[in-house]
Amino acid sequence: MPVSPGGTYFDNDELDALFKAVGFVVVQWGQAEQSLDLATGVLYKHLGGMALSKHLPMMLETKLKFIEKCFAKLPTLARFRADGEDLIADFRSLSATRHDLIHGAIASVSATNGGFDFMKLDFNNDDHVVREFRFEGEDFPKLTKNLIDLGARATTFAQQLWGLVQPSSVGSLNHA
Repeated sequence: MPVSPGGTYFDNDELDALFKAVGFVVVQWGQAEQSLDLATGVLYKHLGGMALSKHLPMMLETKLKFIEKCFAKLPTLARFRADGEDLIADFRSLSATRHDLIHGAIASVSATNGGFDFMKLDFNNDDHVVREFRFEGEDFPKLTKNLIDLGARATTFAQQLWGLVQPSSVGSLNHA
């Protein structure tokens, strides 16, 4: 039987499933954003992005805005624009769910009606505002599919951009 750091014993398959789900979100998001980082780096260093930004974007929203700016200003990216804009929209959409699950706090260690209640402190001007949300167990299969798809599409996008720089190495991004 698992023991929490505070010494509380728990034997709860639903809570264990939640922990695995959140862990999956962390790992899969990392894969997707790593590919986005590669795409951003290629755009910035090799495809004209330095003229559009003083610094390589680091935070998710600044990376997405930078890529949008690249699509608007760099003609060499025209053929990737439609898929890229869809990818950006999906990053934004899934980011909210990911952010809530990672930065929210479980309100109860017991599932109710197949889901878990969370609380999250948000900022509203200079104040904290408490927001509640639920993570429904039935939503996890769709979230799983969407995150796997996001990672695959982000990897393809990064490979396509890298192919503009190094055409002979598309499909092989290992340079170790």
